Amino acid sequence: MKVALVHKKYTTHGGTERYLVGLSKFLVKNNHQVHVFTASIDPECRDEKINFHQVSAWGKHLGIDKYTFSKNVKKELKKYDFDIIQTFSRVGFGDVIRIGGGCHQIFLDKYFNSLENPLYKLKKKIEYKLSLQDYFTRYYEAQDFKKGNYKKIVAVSQMVKNEIIANYHVPPADIIVNHNGVDIGKFNPGNREEYRREIRKKHEIANDDFMILFLGTGFKRKGLKYIIKALPDIPKIKLMVVGRGNIKRYRKLAAEFSVLDRTVFVGPIKNVEAYYAAADIFVFPSIYDPCANVTLEAMASGLPVITSESNGASDVINHGKNGYILDSADDTHDIKKYIKFLIDNKILNEFSKKSRCTMLDYSKEKNYQKMLDIYRDIDR
Repeated sequence: MKVALVHKKYTTHGGTERYLVGLSKFLVKNNHQVHVFTASIDPECRDEKINFHQVSAWGKHLGIDKYTFSKNVKKELKKYDFDIIQTFSRVGFGDVIRIGGGCHQIFLDKYFNSLENPLYKLKKKIEYKLSLQDYFTRYYEAQDFKKGNYKKIVAVSQMVKNEIIANYHVPPADIIVNHNGVDIGKFNPGNREEYRREIRKKHEIANDDFMILFLGTGFKRKGLKYIIKALPDIPKIKLMVVGRGNIKRYRKLAAEFSVLDRTVFVGPIKNVEAYYAAADIFVFPSIYDPCANVTLEAMASGLPVITSESNGASDVINHGKNGYILDSADDTHDIKKYIKFLIDNKILNEFSKKSRCTMLDYSKEKNYQKMLDIYRDIDR
């Protein structure tokens, strides 16, 4: 099969980008001819078996790069004959369009609702309203979902599918849910033996301390403050915060709630599997996430997860069996309640086994294979 994959960046930095790299290499490995049309290629990700086509996407500083990329790539694709053209949202066309970022307006609504300062909220609303970047994001998202511009839409969660149906009236049969896959070899409970003591010793956490892990970039949207606000009523528990965000602000918040002495801010790291291995549970009360990979990685690592229903990855959680789902990200009462349940070793161990077992059905290979099956159904 001759397949064209279209996205502005080909790199392992970013969720959609990592997915594109992994899918392209899977297709090549399975003897398909792969052409990647992109504006930017990370030299470290190049594969001599993949055909790369560099397409101009100038104008980012003006907010028009989506427009220039879509226009130029459409023109370039017409020079070839492909069995399947797959795009990765907001290009405006494709035989298969994978929606990894959810619906833009839903994200904005949740983001604006999370802003506490009314003047700052008004400022951000005006900025988005006047932004060409925002205009073209909305325009190409709407084009993606117009009948005739696609053959199948692939949503990364049931939540995203429901959003597309509600906002763009796409027939449900046109949308296939294919949750993000996880590397179940890299993320596995066996890592605990190798990393648990080492990571805890490095950050001065005792081996028998009950430790919550939070991992994510952008602490505000990921709901870190709700965990910090829940901690005062759960004594002795430690919180480890991994990822990029405003550490100074959240250290101040932890101090205000008298839990700074129980909170460790690590910053961004590369060996994330080691930090899952060091934790007892993973708490991620995200304000909005189409399908947070960290949720799936934590479960594959054998961690019970507490997350919000506004995280599409909550699809794979069986509430009260392998984790807990919050009705609202800011529900600190339920965050406390569920953490207290999981302090019980019997419940913790049971949930841990079930989390790992669940994720065996969500490997990267199974995800890529499902995408290939979608191609074949279209190409018949």
